[in-house]
Amino acid sequence: MKNLKTFLIKTKNMELITTHICKASEIGVHGNMFGGTMMALIDESAAAYAAQLCDTPRIVTIKIEELVFKKPVKIGNLMKIYGKVIEFGNSSVSIYIEV
Repeated sequence: MKNLKTFLIKTKNMELITTHICKASEIGVHGNMFGGTMMALIDESAAAYAAQLCDTPRIVTIKIEELVFKKPVKIGNLMKIYGKVIEFGNSSVSIYIEV
């Protein structure tokens, strides 16, 4: 129950962007999802979120400041990707993403 409470507190101000089920084709030799696959999923989700916020499909990723892999993702795991806006600029938006 403590983990659920922590989860609800952390995602309180975040919006659910998408969900993804890990498939066998995304798994490496160690039995975990490839880090590059996870990074691509995060990048695509952030771009979709930014496109929705800015009401345009013309979105590019300029920088990913930090990516920390805390737990391995196994086949069949359901990943929920949440995001929130950190800052709006004149021609940019900074987004925080958490899986």
